[in-house]
Amino acid sequence: MAPEGPLVAGRYRLLRTLAVGGMGRVWLATDEMLGCQVAVKKCALPDGLSPAQQEMMRDLTLREARAFARVSHPHVIRILDVLPGEDEPWIVMEYVASRSLLQVIQESGPLPPARVAAVGLAVLQALNAAGRAGVLHLDVKPANVLIGDDGRIVLADFGPAGTDEGVRALAAEGILLGSPKYIAPERLLGGASTAQADLWSLGATLYHAVQGRPPYVRETIEATLQALTDGPPDPPTRAGPLAGVLAGLLRHEPAARLPAAEVEAQLRRIADEPGSRAPVAVSGRRRQIRPLLIRRMAALAAVLAVIAALGGMATATRHSGSSGDRPGFAATSLPRAPIMLPRDFRWWNDADGFRVAVPAGWQRSRDAAGGLVFRPASRGPSLRISRWPAPPNVVAALLTQEKEERLAAYRRVRIEALAEPPNAVWEYTFRDPGGEPMHGLQRVLTADGHTYLIEWRTRGAVWATQLQRLAVVLDSFGPAAGA
Repeated sequence: MAPEGPLVAGRYRLLRTLAVGGMGRVWLATDEMLGCQVAVKKCALPDGLSPAQQEMMRDLTLREARAFARVSHPHVIRILDVLPGEDEPWIVMEYVASRSLLQVIQESGPLPPARVAAVGLAVLQALNAAGRAGVLHLDVKPANVLIGDDGRIVLADFGPAGTDEGVRALAAEGILLGSPKYIAPERLLGGASTAQADLWSLGATLYHAVQGRPPYVRETIEATLQALTDGPPDPPTRAGPLAGVLAGLLRHEPAARLPAAEVEAQLRRIADEPGSRAPVAVSGRRRQIRPLLIRRMAALAAVLAVIAALGGMATATRHSGSSGDRPGFAATSLPRAPIMLPRDFRWWNDADGFRVAVPAGWQRSRDAAGGLVFRPASRGPSLRISRWPAPPNVVAALLTQEKEERLAAYRRVRIEALAEPPNAVWEYTFRDPGGEPMHGLQRVLTADGHTYLIEWRTRGAVWATQLQRLAVVLDSFGPAAGA
């Protein structure tokens, strides 16, 4: 059979996309030298960086990836090769047939405390191994914890900087990267990145796994940030024997958090004895908002609005054979902050009862089917929004619509339901009439009691670079102002 994709570094044959996220794209590939399957990631640079910062990030990504490759542990994804690439670095990793912890939660609901403890124990051991190699993870979250089809639990996708040197380099440039729902409060306030920050993120991840949602979820980003800095999260109602561990990990003061050895001992006991009684949880002391935080709140919210959009991307990779269940946009992204937009976006308030942020300068039209279409004057992505009847089963409706699609070289990436009905997503690739490889995504969303289908299409070659724009569109969609 003919090769299915391009060859990277004369060795790695790309087969199909496994995941797409704000920080890159991951393919399943064949190592033609060794004859085995691997996962290959092309690292994307964050938008909004100066040319000097972009160059710094490229060099930093390569150096830090080589540092992460020093970590050797059964619960850590193995980095096999690091390649400079022409513009953005490539990282070659072991391929693990798995679902992410986020997918498991979305598909099965909150997990039993004993199972969560077993997952937490594996992740903690991975963090300890990373610490012994001199690196931090700094992006622990359910999407980056893989549950292997063989039962193996693997921590994947280290942040772009984890060594002391890398952390200092980002701090010097004022760059804060992370997932708002799982980032430690001290990183928000002062950018401090320590092993205690990873423990906080571990606590937030375990909270999500046992409770079914992250520890801090509020109506706006500002309210979420204020809740994060103001005190402990709402006491979990499903944690049982895990309650004490969660309270100890989610203490605001890094020095007050449970030490790793104590966390390991408690998790091991809970995992081995599901019916055991937990130690009494000590409530965190409620703190007053510091004046410094109040002054920084608006700026932090603006920064995190972009990070939140990126955080919703497909870092929750399912490494498996079927092409119909690829994850993409996480179903539990932070609540949107509709008044905070990137400078190159503007609001469109539609008479149909919704509003959405669209790139400034894009032209608006209606297609033959009545869909609202936005696209740039020159060749580029296209955005289409249409009213959609809310069927009893949105996934079945999308599958039916797929059968009626007549796109050249069509190939499904995934069709799946997301956590909040009737949300669902359909992602696919095809070729345009000129033979150009294209990538598309349709997302089912609601606004003001109505259901809409939002479709985004762009050239396959620039799909990953356009994902941040798509995230802004999806996160901004909602009822029209005043509705």
